[in-house]
This record gives sequence, structure tokens and C-alpha cells, in this order.
Amino acid sequence: MTTQYLSISCLPLPTYVQSGHVIFNPGERHPNRNNFQFFVMMFMVRGRLYIAEDDEKYTVKPGEMFILQPKHHHYSWKPMDETTEYYWLHFSVIGDYVQDKEPKHLRSIIQVPSLHYYTPDVTLFLKKHTTISNIDEIFPIIKKIFQNSASQNAVGFWQAQQLFIDLLQQVQSQTPAKSSTAILAGQIQRYLRDHFDEKITNEKLGNLFHVHPNSVTSSMKKTFGITPNLFLTQYRLEEAVKRLLSTSEQISKIAADVGYQNVYYFSMTFKKYYGVSPLTYRKHYNNIEK
Repeated sequence: MTTQYLSISCLPLPTYVQSGHVIFNPGERHPNRNNFQFFVMMFMVRGRLYIAEDDEKYTVKPGEMFILQPKHHHYSWKPMDETTEYYWLHFSVIGDYVQDKEPKHLRSIIQVPSLHYYTPDVTLFLKKHTTISNIDEIFPIIKKIFQNSASQNAVGFWQAQQLFIDLLQQVQSQTPAKSSTAILAGQIQRYLRDHFDEKITNEKLGNLFHVHPNSVTSSMKKTFGITPNLFLTQYRLEEAVKRLLSTSEQISKIAADVGYQNVYYFSMTFKKYYGVSPLTYRKHYNNIEK
């Protein structure tokens, strides 16, 4: 069994769509279809399922989980040679996902402001084809999902969604250990948040963390997709917005408090990101709140 991982960004969360239970007789095949829009998660009860995704062939056995990707070619590469039974669930993902030999951390498609310290950028890791050690605990959850979904009411819908998230937690793979690059990037990010009002350069960061300044930039870009300078700018502006809307402080003081000694440069940078000057921004949003 070749190990492959599905890495799925969980902001927003995967959404349960539908589930069911199927029994194939010897000689029957799984439906041949292209471009099916949902993930298909299967839990085998008995028999053997000979399933292919594009040109890759798999044999799924009792006690195993298997996941088909959306918008790929799914078909039986061989008919059933015995009675075959499994549960299936369809789920949808709006965020990014990737299938690879190794799990990969993915960024959320939702832009979470840097001020949101405690909003994690979570990636769900699922093995495409794996043995489920706690299968006796999994089947009751699947049956409850199916029952709630079949009730066709609002309560059943939300209960099915919650149970589906519980199921994902049961079958997920452990988060891979962070690389030294990711650890360094996290340390730099925390430092920038804690010292955003100070003068910070890549050289200073390099000295602090005992790495070359180029490593400071590359670690941030590889881990977060953003340079230290751009992260610092965005964070400073988010802090400025908070002060603009919650205080009556002068623009020059706010600029200095968030790390800009030159108020004109601050105003120019603010307008570049928000399309209006700090003063116009304050007037506009304070009027809306009133």
C-alpha cells in the first residue's frame, strides 16, 4: 500500500454533502465517471474494491479507508470477485488541497489579519488509502451521519456536519514535525508582532536568530508566503486601523506608535493599502458606526 496524503486547508472547513451504504455483487463494477465534484470517502466492510483514479490502480480491503479526489476519472479496473460492501461519504472543500507522497502545510484562502493571534492556519492531513485501527468506533459515527442526513431537516443537517468533523478528527493523520525553516519563520513572525513599533531590518533579525539575512527572508516566504518587510507593514497598518477607530489620537502619534517616524510616509503607505488616507478612513468608518 503506497502512502499518499491528502492535505486540505481547513479555513473554511470541509463540508459534508451526502452519505450512503452500498453492496456490490460479484461481477459488478464501481460507476465509471469523470469530473465528479466531491471527495468520496469510503470505509470497507467486506469484500474487495478494485478502484482506479486516473491511471493509478488500488485494491481496498475490509477495515480500510480510501478517498477519491474530485474531478478525476474514477472507475473499476476489475469487476468485484466477491460480495463487496462499504459506506461512502461525499464532502466538499472550498479551500486548497493537494495529494502528494508527503503531507504539506497549506495556507488558508481566507485572509486572516495578523492581529488574530489565536486563529490557527490549520491543514487537515488524511491518508488516501489506509487501515483504520479503530474501525469499530468509526462505523457508528458514519451510521449517525447517515441517519441525521436522511432526516432532511435543519437539526439533522447541523448534527451531520458536526459528526462529520468528529469523523475527520478520528481518521486524520498526525501533523508532520515542523522543519527548521518553519520554526525559524515562526520565531521571526512572533518577534515582528512583539516589536512592530521598533526599527527592524533583515540584518537585525539575522543577528538575533544567528542566520544570514537572506535566510530570514527565504524562511518567511517559504512558510508564510510573505517577506518579513511585507508582514511588518501589514501588521503595522492593522495596528494603525485599530487605533484610528478606537481612539481620537492624532495621525502623527498613531504613525509613531506603530513604527513610522515619518507621518507622510505612513499616510502614503496607508493609502496604498486601503485606498484612502488615514483621516478619511477614520471619518468614513466612524460615521458608519454612528
